[in-house]
Amino acid sequence: MTSLLYTTVILCIAACAGSLPAPSRIFMSARVGSSAVLPCDCRNVSSQSPHVVWRTISETVFERRGGDLYQGEGYEGRVDVPEDHLLKGDCSLELKNVRLEDARVYESFLLVRRTKRSLRTKRVFIQSVELSVDGKTE
Repeated sequence: MTSLLYTTVILCIAACAGSLPAPSRIFMSARVGSSAVLPCDCRNVSSQSPHVVWRTISETVFERRGGDLYQGEGYEGRVDVPEDHLLKGDCSLELKNVRLEDARVYESFLLVRRTKRSLRTKRVFIQSVELSVDGKTE
């Protein structure tokens, strides 16, 4: 009886977990030396002064809040989310001079204040993009 109950619980957990929506992921490719635009649309997230962050599993690649920006190690001078685009709700990451080591999963987030008066922020997931890189140069 215990074995049957245990099996039923496991099946229920598996069925419930399988019905949860997975984050959307966009798959794209680029050639070494080319440019790529990793898409991101944040028009549905309200923020007076957008603060966008692009990350991989292990590091921050790019961060922008107004005129202030951060470009991660190895990405200096190669990544941007133009401020004028961000203010219009386009948080797409522009990646120039693509390298083989750029092949990975990138995720974009907006940091938004929890309340208008709060200094604390929450991270809102926007998009996941998996970039593959072709070793042939353009």
